[in-house]
Amino acid sequence: DQDSGTIEHRVLVIDHRDKAEILGSLVDRAGKTLVFARTRAYAEMLAEQFDDAGVAAVALHGDLNQQKRTRNLEKLTSGRVNVLVATDVAARGIHVDDIDLVIQADAPDEYKTYLHRSGRTGRAGRSGTVVTLITRQRQRRMTELLDRAEIQAPFEPAQLGDDLIEEISGRQLANVTA
Repeated sequence: DQDSGTIEHRVLVIDHRDKAEILGSLVDRAGKTLVFARTRAYAEMLAEQFDDAGVAAVALHGDLNQQKRTRNLEKLTSGRVNVLVATDVAARGIHVDDIDLVIQADAPDEYKTYLHRSGRTGRAGRSGTVVTLITRQRQRRMTELLDRAEIQAPFEPAQLGDDLIEEISGRQLANVTA
């Protein structure tokens, strides 16, 4: 439809042992970031990890009562935090127009989930990026999933400190224009 913005899809092929640090590097940015985690426990853990690293983050998942969910979502919309880590179930209620980066810390198992997650960015005519982190072992499954979703996405090997990570987080752009 006409008011949907443009969404860029990218898949980073990483070493599992680098995952936590790569995620930390990707969310350390100026814009609003939505991170998808498979489990409630992992969502909590990531939000805590980001917080400890000095990146304000909150989690959104089914174990939170409605009041806490509303409050955490409000922190994102108001800009008091820039990072929201959510499970799929919790993300159904997220309608925030200015999320410009969606990170799938856990690749989804089916293409409909992928499409739903990526639909959280590129809203209201804005552009957004969807980044999925996978290990080499998952490349074939990810290729099949993207085929089913009819999405073109480059698979790019990534390691800590790569320019690629800076580029996605937008830090490189900020440094150039500063």
